Amino acid sequence: MIKVLAMLKRKSNITSEEFSKYWFEKHGPLALKLQPPSITAGIKYYIQNHAIKLGKSEPPYDAVAETVFYDLDSFWKWNEWYFSEAGKPLRDDEENFMDTSRRVIVITDERVVLNNSNQA
Repeated sequence: MIKVLAMLKRKSNITSEEFSKYWFEKHGPLALKLQPPSITAGIKYYIQNHAIKLGKSEPPYDAVAETVFYDLDSFWKWNEWYFSEAGKPLRDDEENFMDTSRRVIVITDERVVLNNSNQA
């Protein structure tokens, strides 16, 4: 499986709570609405990981997005869609809540070492 990890930082003029609310309630649903079924079919799952503050220091990033594709071909189809005119509204929406200049993206080949998800 191909996994895209995106570490996200909020815009400086919004709180972490506003960032999380916007990303979960507006941006996530917008992505699902805009993506054609042929693109969505290649995505195994999309997870939003919202940072929590423990102690006094701020987390270095506000969130980590995980998009897992069934295969490399599915990733390339999504990538082509995302950078096309059809994906532009989603890219434009990112400017409403995230500092895109600080976004870090890593494309990985997921290798599971431990999976306890089948436990009762």
